[in-house]
Amino acid sequence: MKVRKLLQVLVVLAALGISATALHAQNINVFAMGTGSSLFDKEYYTVPAGQFGSTYKTGGGFTVGSEFRLNKLFGVEGSYAMVRNNLALTDNSSGANELAYGIRNQRVSGDLVAHAPKSFWRVKPYLVAGLEYDRFTPLATGTSSFNGYSNAPLTPANKLGFNYGGGLEMKLMRHVGLRLDIRDHLTGSPTYGLATSASTGSPSFPISGAAHSLEYSAGVVFHFGK
Repeated sequence: MKVRKLLQVLVVLAALGISATALHAQNINVFAMGTGSSLFDKEYYTVPAGQFGSTYKTGGGFTVGSEFRLNKLFGVEGSYAMVRNNLALTDNSSGANELAYGIRNQRVSGDLVAHAPKSFWRVKPYLVAGLEYDRFTPLATGTSSFNGYSNAPLTPANKLGFNYGGGLEMKLMRHVGLRLDIRDHLTGSPTYGLATSASTGSPSFPISGAAHSLEYSAGVVFHFGK
């Protein structure tokens, strides 16, 4: 049994060694960051139950990803993020208390990164832009009340989007750095499977337009390769 466990450990160590060698050979950066998120999508609308307003609360989450360096100046980045921004509804016609609904946003993005040619005091800025796929998921699949409807089942909303921004990378050690990032993410306003017209008679969320998610992240980046 001890020999078997030792062999398993050796296999794991060998796999890690091969992975590290491959990363060094491919010139890849890997990063992990904590993320704060402010989703701006304030709406006012009228449904049979009255006049309502909706907005999102500031939340947080995390972002992980990697960048393949094409050359000294440019790279291609892929990342995954998960943040939470609760949706808040207010009945403006009756002055009712605000109701909150948990919303989780998961995102996969592919971006082009442009780095500054030189570092300044061990800090190198970068610009980034690219496309993304967002999935806004209600944390409850149904609600007892939504926009005055007694039973309005909410379902995930999938959106294609665009993001742009920039950041700084500060070198701490040879292969480890500090990464600061800020971006604006643009998608269509999610309606969670509800009708976008209040005239249908079914539960509706009659909003449209764009949602802007300003996200600010900080974490570590590991540099593999030259």
